[in-house]
Amino acid sequence: MGDFSGKVAIVTGSAVGLGRQYAISLAREGCDVVLCDIRSEVTQVADEVRRLGVRAEAHIADVSVAADVKRVVDSALANFGHIDIMVSNAGIWRGGGAKDSVDKSLEDYEALIGTNMKGIFMFGRAVIPHMIAQGGGDIINIATDHVHTHPGRPTAGGSGMDLYDVAKWGVLALTLTWAKALKDNNIRVNSFSMGATDSFMLRGFHNHAAPPEEVAKWMSPEKVCGLAIEMIKEGPTGRTGENIGVWVGFEIELKPIPAAKPAPVHA
Repeated sequence: MGDFSGKVAIVTGSAVGLGRQYAISLAREGCDVVLCDIRSEVTQVADEVRRLGVRAEAHIADVSVAADVKRVVDSALANFGHIDIMVSNAGIWRGGGAKDSVDKSLEDYEALIGTNMKGIFMFGRAVIPHMIAQGGGDIINIATDHVHTHPGRPTAGGSGMDLYDVAKWGVLALTLTWAKALKDNNIRVNSFSMGATDSFMLRGFHNHAAPPEEVAKWMSPEKVCGLAIEMIKEGPTGRTGENIGVWVGFEIELKPIPAAKPAPVHA
């Protein structure tokens, strides 16, 4: 088995695309995986994971529904005994902006904030008490390059992405505050702000018929997920509270862990 033998991970949004790759990458390291998604294909991915020689269970669940979150976490604990890694990958996209009607905006708010921020909040808060009790863990949240982008690009998405970006700014806030609160409990909390990655969501923007020359520009899920594996392998003394930019046209790599700032000296 790999470096993660004996560990258990929950991966949300793991039926397709990037979430599926997170589950496969963790399994290849020897990690048992609990998968959840609103799509039924999640059961097929669980079968793929088992063929890699680890345990897996799949749940059809909506991360924006508190009862579903509780069901997934309770089942993971009942069947595996512990949760070491939480990858909150599930996310959706809807276009919308300041000129939309109130009714449309409220509907989009429930969908985008519910999945992209509330889901991360609920899963994180559900696993944190168990990670504290067991002495540590890793939480990885997925943000976007709209809120942490490469030099030369303006922050934020287009004018029709206000609620999507609001949710992702919230993800950064959760990451930073949880990292501070949980550092003494050996729980590391980090996020990835990714650019265009070959994923189900991005292919959906192109009606799942993106031209090959466009796809060739996208980052590969394997490389992006490999970065997460590398970060988890840093262990309890590794980085925490970082929002890591993963951008098209830039090296996909972890920068050195920032040196701790010295405490201020008061006269």
